[in-house]
Amino acid sequence: MAEAVVSFVLKKLGEPIIDGLIAELKFLLGAKKKLEDAKRELGMIRCFLKDADARARNGDETLALWVQEIIDAAYDLDDVVSTFVLTQEAAATKGVVHKIVGGIKRPFKRHKVGFEIDEILNRLSKLNQNLQSYGVLRNNNVGDASSSNQRRNDLRRTYAHIPEDDFVENKGGMMKLVTQLTKEGNSSSPFVSIHGMGGLGKSTLAKKVYHHKQVREHFNCFAWVFVSQQFIPKDIWKGVLLDLVSDPSEKQEIRKMEQGELAEKLYAVLQEQKCLVVLDDVWNTDDWDRSKILITTRRRDVGEHADTRSFLYQPRHLNDVASWELLKKKAFFHEDATSRSDYKDMEKLGKDMVKCCGGLPLAIVVLGGLLSTKHTVDEWEAVKQNVKELINKGQSIGEQEYNTVFAVLGLSYDELPYDLKPCFLHLANFPEDYEINVKELCRLWTAEDFVPAMDEARKYLMALVDRGMVQVGRRSLIVGRIKTCRIHDLMRDLCLEKAKNENFFHLINFKVSGDSLPNSKFRRLAVQFNDNKVDGLPRLTNNRDGCLRSLLCFAADVDRFDLMKLLINRFNMLRVFKFEVLTNGERYDHLMIPEEIGKLVHLRFFSLKDCVKAFGFRMPIDCDEQFHLPSSLVNLRCLETLDLRTGGSVYIGVDYMGLRSLQSMNVLSEVRSLRHLYLPDFCGTHRLEDRHQLRLDKVRNLETLINFNTVYCKLYDLSKLTKLTKLSIRTIQALGAIKPASNLQSLCVKTFSNNGSISDSKDFVPFLSSYPKVQKLKLYGKPVNSLEKILFPNLVKLTMGMNFLEVDPMPILAKLSKLRILALSKDAYAGKIMVCCKDSFPQLESLSIEQLPNLEEWRVEEGASSKLCRLEMYCCKKLNSYPDGLRNITTLKEIKLTEMGEDFMRSFGQKGGDEDSTSSESE
Repeated sequence: MAEAVVSFVLKKLGEPIIDGLIAELKFLLGAKKKLEDAKRELGMIRCFLKDADARARNGDETLALWVQEIIDAAYDLDDVVSTFVLTQEAAATKGVVHKIVGGIKRPFKRHKVGFEIDEILNRLSKLNQNLQSYGVLRNNNVGDASSSNQRRNDLRRTYAHIPEDDFVENKGGMMKLVTQLTKEGNSSSPFVSIHGMGGLGKSTLAKKVYHHKQVREHFNCFAWVFVSQQFIPKDIWKGVLLDLVSDPSEKQEIRKMEQGELAEKLYAVLQEQKCLVVLDDVWNTDDWDRSKILITTRRRDVGEHADTRSFLYQPRHLNDVASWELLKKKAFFHEDATSRSDYKDMEKLGKDMVKCCGGLPLAIVVLGGLLSTKHTVDEWEAVKQNVKELINKGQSIGEQEYNTVFAVLGLSYDELPYDLKPCFLHLANFPEDYEINVKELCRLWTAEDFVPAMDEARKYLMALVDRGMVQVGRRSLIVGRIKTCRIHDLMRDLCLEKAKNENFFHLINFKVSGDSLPNSKFRRLAVQFNDNKVDGLPRLTNNRDGCLRSLLCFAADVDRFDLMKLLINRFNMLRVFKFEVLTNGERYDHLMIPEEIGKLVHLRFFSLKDCVKAFGFRMPIDCDEQFHLPSSLVNLRCLETLDLRTGGSVYIGVDYMGLRSLQSMNVLSEVRSLRHLYLPDFCGTHRLEDRHQLRLDKVRNLETLINFNTVYCKLYDLSKLTKLTKLSIRTIQALGAIKPASNLQSLCVKTFSNNGSISDSKDFVPFLSSYPKVQKLKLYGKPVNSLEKILFPNLVKLTMGMNFLEVDPMPILAKLSKLRILALSKDAYAGKIMVCCKDSFPQLESLSIEQLPNLEEWRVEEGASSKLCRLEMYCCKKLNSYPDGLRNITTLKEIKLTEMGEDFMRSFGQKGGDEDSTSSESE
């Protein structure tokens, strides 16, 4: 972790903008040299950090303390440099009076910077000397860390001859693997990989397959080798050969062979015999080359490395039934538990406790081993009270501690490259079972400087997914890109533990009695406040040095204005500020951003998404009275993401005496670093005069613009935003053509007002034609009189709603040859009959039809939608039958039917498809 922080700071200090800082300091005696010396000290310290980090993790408290001091010093240096650079940039844009006053103050500020750098340099120099005198090594391949890793590997080693009792048979998964291994022919790959997170049961499943009767009959020779992280190729090859040959004299020769001879011999044996070789616990793509068949690994890319045709299998987490079966096996051994008089009570307790394992076999085995020593209901009840901690850390002592859940999952963390570790630890910020939006997550990582850009952030996330440390939620149907992700409960517990131990971030829940702030300096904080109270706030804001970089507030029903103001005034170094409400109680119907927001000059990510939720019917807001932005936002020179989708009525800022400041309407146009802007969902119905409209014409780097509303935004400004890739616009007026944004990929047009009323049909064709290359299009309301006018050739996804089309749209939409996703939502079509003609929609993969109340008949002719994989239908209650044409589509694997009519469901059930590939719901 320290290596990641130091590397980041060194990289930042090497950026061209820092040259300006050095130029400003060169006249101040020694300041330039001190900054360069500090960089040099950090560079020298970085060479020792791998060994220092490893020894600190293994219990060296002295090194743990020094490592934390190194992290603090590196961050402090970055804070000093970043603040001075921003101050200089801001001064350059001020007026004459400000420049005169600033010229008087500037020498004092420079002197302060020089003093702060000198103080940090002294700390770094002392730490560098301490590391060298303490015997910390530049090379991490020897010493305490390596011996500890070897010890862990010895304890985790698997052997093929030892039977596995901790197994609940997954016949489908096991037979898939058996079939792949015994398949003949040149078309099949010789490589099969079982991949997934630690503790998922990969080795156990491999062992069952290894001993399967069909496998034993198919192969002549067998070898099982445990690889681990610290593998030596010569030893691996020798181990495989010793298993494959049976002649004692030949084994003796093998033991004397060098690496080249072993490779030749292994090739010859594999050519002569039909062999099954299992490599258990492979970590790196370069750990093996050829002649391996069944591999267990935590990393997906390891299996893909051997052959692009490799068969990859990821075991699923156990469901509730299978989890209980495995727990029973372990907790009761061979005892007939059902004959016990207290079995029902134990069963209830056991089923409650096993849910805490999240379907992870290792966790269930740990819990079962613990319960096997408890013989009464009272003892099981006592375990339940603290079940999570007992699962994670166990009660084992000595060497057995390496088999606890934390230890096994911790191996994945220990082996992460240094630049991936902060990304993983950051996931602990989010509440348990939280569905994480990947786009937002990547922006948070870039705002924290964990990664340099969004593309890199996605690569880092995929690396964590490939290692089984992050689970995929929803994927984009078009390109398969991950849209949401989550983290397993037990992996999150590990994440929290590691983050706490390394002082990466701190989690405070003021609802929990005794939850306290650490005494040490911390840079990231996630907070859960009490309902209707902020009584923990003084403890949070008092006696802090203001160095906090990231603050995520998951608040209950508190006065958000006062809370936000207090936090902003205390923590001026914030890069990330996310304010979110998670409870379902009553909320305030408005939110104000205080003027003090302008103090957060380092802020890069500011989100108020869903922090206000209004309930029931709400009258439209008078935009002219309610919408106001604090002028201090112009100070946020680093702000890249601003999310104002509060989820309720919006009142932003303090508008004294009801007077609108024209400057406030231009404020966002001056925040030129903005990349992603999400405006409020609801901000009025009456169009403002041009001079009162929100201006965005100078935000030329904007890539995402959501909820652009012609009521209070100036349409002409869109012609200036040439870098836009995603645009959502709401309007009740006809739009003319504008200068196109050539990079625009996603466009959403809503032609109805905030109170839900549909505008009359307007001709938006000139506007829509400005974006002919758009790939994703959403149309709500009545933007055009004819769909033929929007047949853009590159469309791959089309969503329509509240269009009230009177003519069947399918014959026209069928002309979109690249269309892969089509959604007809509420009142998109007002007619009774819909027909998908023969051979239409050749690329369509997903079709959604929802809330078409007049639809009575839907015909799908032969060859239509031949690649359809997913069908979702909701609340089309007059539709009388399931189309026969859909039954012939072999690719259709997922069907979801909700609130459909009885005749339709009867038709679907009588001739319905395979239950294994079809799901249906009806009320």
